[in-house]
Amino acid sequence: MFYKIIIQGKLYFANKASYDKLVKMINNRNDVYYKNLIIHKELEFLDDENFMIHIPRHVGNYTDKVWKNTVSLFENCAQFAISGRIFAWKIENGLILDEAVIEPTGDRSAVMYYQKGLKQIAHGNDSEAFKSFNLSLEKCQRNPLAYERRAVVNMMQKNYIEAMEDFQKCIRIDETIAEAHYGIAKLLMYEREYDEALIYVENCIKHSIALQSIHWQARRAKAEIHINNREFDKAAFELKLLALRKFSENNPNYLWKRADFFNYGYVLYKLEDYENALTAFEKSLKIPQGKDDIPENKKLYYLGVTKKKCGKHGFISDIKKASEMGYEKAGKLLLELS
Repeated sequence: MFYKIIIQGKLYFANKASYDKLVKMINNRNDVYYKNLIIHKELEFLDDENFMIHIPRHVGNYTDKVWKNTVSLFENCAQFAISGRIFAWKIENGLILDEAVIEPTGDRSAVMYYQKGLKQIAHGNDSEAFKSFNLSLEKCQRNPLAYERRAVVNMMQKNYIEAMEDFQKCIRIDETIAEAHYGIAKLLMYEREYDEALIYVENCIKHSIALQSIHWQARRAKAEIHINNREFDKAAFELKLLALRKFSENNPNYLWKRADFFNYGYVLYKLEDYENALTAFEKSLKIPQGKDDIPENKKLYYLGVTKKKCGKHGFISDIKKASEMGYEKAGKLLLELS
């Protein structure tokens, strides 16, 4: 049976000696264990000049045996690496059957400090994580992911200039790190530099796939940029994709679903597609919890005025509630309706 396999990423090696050991290991294991039953039979992922493994995004149909051999091979490669990351997914009918994130392992200090920093971020110890990423980068400056993670810590600590510098250092080493493009875009959006931010959001989408949560975070940011630029048709395209997408509860995008539906309704309202706007608003309000900063009075106002546009009952009650909650537009509309 064949499965759809997607694989992409890079692994970096400290020097020629490490890289030569890697190549020898690959050839030996391929001859003895894998019998050339791997995705890249010609070993074209080897970059002798830069001492690295480079796998541009590859999509193909392969057997489970090829999947297991390929993942096993790159996991063994990661033992020799000093930085980098490889993603791999096995898919059937759009469902992920298996996936792997392959990163360097072993007792090299650069690797150990980087992994320690990741754990510290996960536990909210941003100051300690910053120190760990610094130590990792002192041992190996060719570590784009350490720069990207340190940039995130800088953002958490509101060191925005330093965060921008680290994100840029990351993509100078590896322009395919989607998270770094997204980070730069968010920093530019804080400064209301929407046109420039759009470039980096699109880069993030380009360098990620729909199986990754960062892909959808970037689409959400892209919609926000279009809304701020009053490009409602372009925003509607992105938000429709987000509204239709089903996220598992452990996906970071899951809690943004309520905001996605409201914003989709808002842009449809602006496009005078009132029936579909009302459907989106109602779906948003049915979601009991979520991560959004949209005031409840604004939600009720737009629900009410959209009901009015559609000739539905109950719009005055919604607008009145919005007014009582302090939404100024609602109060003015009530005066006009009275």
